[in-house]
Amino acid sequence: MRRIPRATISYPFPHEFDAGKYPAFYLLSRVPENKVQASILELLHVYTVDAIAIDAGLKTARRAIIAKSLLHGIDRRAFDGGLGEIAPGHPDIAATLAPSGRGLYIEVKAPAWIDENGKVVRRAGQPSTEQLDFLLSKWERGAIAMIAYSSDDVKNFLQAELLANFNAMRDRRAR
Repeated sequence: MRRIPRATISYPFPHEFDAGKYPAFYLLSRVPENKVQASILELLHVYTVDAIAIDAGLKTARRAIIAKSLLHGIDRRAFDGGLGEIAPGHPDIAATLAPSGRGLYIEVKAPAWIDENGKVVRRAGQPSTEQLDFLLSKWERGAIAMIAYSSDDVKNFLQAELLANFNAMRDRRAR
């Protein structure tokens, strides 16, 4: 299958970083991707969304397995390619929204970092072609997909769905 150049695709979900959407203080804070992810997961938790963080590359597990194998004298090369990986491009967060049961996929990226003069010292994270392809395939199947650089991105894009989820889960607990 021949890839279509990304510049020619109009994705139907948020996928680009626009520095003008964020307060200077946020960009000055130099928020790393793991902190953005944690704040998004906390937001989803507040709205009682069933969400999990996905370690798509199994980096955490791989590090732990390799460290233990070294303690026991096992050559780490024995694990290369053998730990099983999640599909290329799988996003950082997967969730299910009530009451619809609709899937939610969020790829998390760090926002741009700026200095006191407003100069960009680190560009915002960019989604890979595989990540955009994965999200598009889920969107085409009816899921909600997006690239998020802050928890506000998620809140603003999903406001109605988050409230519907919260109300559905509150009503279930009230029974």
